[in-house]
Amino acid sequence: MPYVLIEHDVADWETFKAVFMDDLGRRKMNGAKGGRVYRTADEPNKLVLLIEWDSVANAQEFTETMELGEAMQWSTSNVGSPRVSVLELALDSEA
Repeated sequence: MPYVLIEHDVADWETFKAVFMDDLGRRKMNGAKGGRVYRTADEPNKLVLLIEWDSVANAQEFTETMELGEAMQWSTSNVGSPRVSVLELALDSEA
């Protein structure tokens, strides 16, 4: 399965969380299978999102949507530019 990886600095965790959860239905309708949001231990407003998709095409389309750009602006309060990548599995290892 492909993934979208987003590295994202936010101004306020609660604002980000509300925007992210509000977008859940749209992501699902467009092929998202679920995702995880990680916060760095020493800087809790530095986030890493990993969202699984049903296809590379849908993952790529998601990264190019106006809605994603707007959601990132609403949740960052101009903290910086998020980094977005589409990932495909290249190697699987048990450890």
